[in-house]
Amino acid sequence: MILGKRCPILALPVFIYLLSGCGSARFDSTLIPSGNTQLALTERFNLSSFAITPSSKKQDIGSTQIGFNPKVPEIRARARELYPLVFTDDWAAVPVYATAFTTYEGPGRLSARLGAMTLGLVPFPTSERTDYDVRVTVVDETGDKIAARPVEFRRKNGMWISILGPLGCLPIPGRSLRPRETLFLNFGDSSPRFDRKAGSVTTDSLVEALVIALKELPPERLAKVRKARQAGLKEVSIEGVSYWYVLTPAFSKGIERQDKADQIVLLLYGEKPRPELQPLEAVRVVRRDGDGRWLPVTAYLKRTAKSLVSVTVLLDGGVPGRLVVTEVSEPPLENFLSVQQAGGELETAEAMRWSNKVLLQAKNRSLPGLLQQKSTPDLLTLITQVENSFLDLNRMAETAKDRVQKAAAEGVDGSTAKELALTCRERSDILKPILAAIKQEVARRGGK
Repeated sequence: MILGKRCPILALPVFIYLLSGCGSARFDSTLIPSGNTQLALTERFNLSSFAITPSSKKQDIGSTQIGFNPKVPEIRARARELYPLVFTDDWAAVPVYATAFTTYEGPGRLSARLGAMTLGLVPFPTSERTDYDVRVTVVDETGDKIAARPVEFRRKNGMWISILGPLGCLPIPGRSLRPRETLFLNFGDSSPRFDRKAGSVTTDSLVEALVIALKELPPERLAKVRKARQAGLKEVSIEGVSYWYVLTPAFSKGIERQDKADQIVLLLYGEKPRPELQPLEAVRVVRRDGDGRWLPVTAYLKRTAKSLVSVTVLLDGGVPGRLVVTEVSEPPLENFLSVQQAGGELETAEAMRWSNKVLLQAKNRSLPGLLQQKSTPDLLTLITQVENSFLDLNRMAETAKDRVQKAAAEGVDGSTAKELALTCRERSDILKPILAAIKQEVARRGGK
């Protein structure tokens, strides 16, 4: 009987211990969806991309926390759910590019200090917040941007926690757009629920920011974008296989850093494209010159073609028009001398492995005719190109070797760097006889 009376007394410390280290969280935003699922604009849109990036490199680590940084598929799906007449997964709808610049501020120290004064018994409210600056852009058929004014909002997670005792389990006061989450530090796993609720509030606010921005864009220009988009989706046969393709403006330095697209990229698909479908090939076929005019360039298909196939675009009135696909029997040597890609960055091991095979074909098939047809100044230019390639190769190989050694010292996989060093050596072995043959021809001509 005495033991029975003691049991509640003995259970009380256990109860207090289990509820110690608990808290409550709420989720708020200054931008809330309208709830109008019947909203319709003059055009329908598909969300092509949505980048969320800190506004400063010095941002707190919290600025990339889950809950403040939802993924693009989540935003895309929620947009179609909230506004089914505005957003669609139809690839031919008007594509939207969005960027959200974030500024994060973590929980203050005042609440922790006040809690320490009560030995962790009394919870004091604190919060973490992220300010969003959402930029929405549509790119027209000429590569010009149609940009809306930035939309700003603030996301806030309020919380309090008690280190000792159960007071932290009391619901934290203030508005919450989702049911408050009870947090337990000693047991349970409340973090996934917290992240889901916080992330859903952020996603809804981002979708609303998209809608606010899209309402500002001029309907007549959006209509032209849609018509060009629909007309630009075509089929092409390559080596007897049918593909879907589209020519789309692109920004080599990022859409936020450029006023106009500076290149046209061929996107090649194995089936009719949709927003989530990744292209089989993505190659630059047009670039802008210093005066802003479009100039066709020749690119090569590396993944879809079994033989060497080049692609380029014919201009129609200065605007990119028809796609031209050509099976190349004699690869032009000068197209494969540089180890730099179209954007100026150095080739990867995969890209170099492919171009090494083509360069070997060019050496055997194209070099004899090139030595006969090129003028001496042209041959001297080729010599300079090859020697510059040797410099790049040596630098790349040394960097790759350093990465291999570092990987070995850290006990991590260094196979990619090792493969790059190997392909650099292969490229050098192919270029050496090419350089010797060109120099020999120049010497034979006496430099004339």
